[in-house]
Amino acid sequence: MPLQGALVRSLTIRALRQVSVEERNVIAVWLRERIEAESEAAQVAEPATAYTNNLPPYMSLDEYFEFESKSQRRYEYVNGVIYAMTGASLAHNNIAGTLFTSFKAHLRDPCRVFITDAKLKIASATDQIIYYPDLIVACNQQEWGRDYVCNPKLVVEVLSPSTEGIDRREKAMAYRCVSSIEEYVVVEQEEPMVIVQRRAENWKHQIYAGPGAMLQLRSISLEIPLLQIYEGVL
Repeated sequence: MPLQGALVRSLTIRALRQVSVEERNVIAVWLRERIEAESEAAQVAEPATAYTNNLPPYMSLDEYFEFESKSQRRYEYVNGVIYAMTGASLAHNNIAGTLFTSFKAHLRDPCRVFITDAKLKIASATDQIIYYPDLIVACNQQEWGRDYVCNPKLVVEVLSPSTEGIDRREKAMAYRCVSSIEEYVVVEQEEPMVIVQRRAENWKHQIYAGPGAMLQLRSISLEIPLLQIYEGVL
């Protein structure tokens, strides 16, 4: 058994040497997502603490807006069920704040950038969803409601341990269904790595890794060095 393991390891290393650093990062992300998916599939149920307590099992969208307007906490809404939002780390807030500052300085009317506390409404024939992305860039102000933004062109999520699986899978699928979204950006918190998925490229992962990399956001024609994004964080 040890000999077989050593042989597999040797063949794997030899294969990895033949691909680029970017391709290795793609493989690493794929393996991580596979491991997370298999781990979650093995669980019988989500922990009870992930859900709100003492609430009806179902809320209409109007009931949700009324409930949250009176609450001191933020909740996301997915087809009638609400989920309490958890707090973010200082690193998470610093990364989101740096991106917000860069976006705000770059954008021009009619586009706006929203951070953390802005609701994103996703509506279709089958879904009614309210998320709180870390950053939203939207440009069609006449489509927004009093309590939410809809039809953005760019959505950014900064990964946290408690939300990473949802951000990578559930939210990624939901955002792909919004025809106005051109790019979905996932920002690692523990290392300088940003993953961009673009509609124009059939949502293929484009990975920007290392402090010397330059993030390209084509939806808003902006480039940002990762060194700037992670300044004071790593």
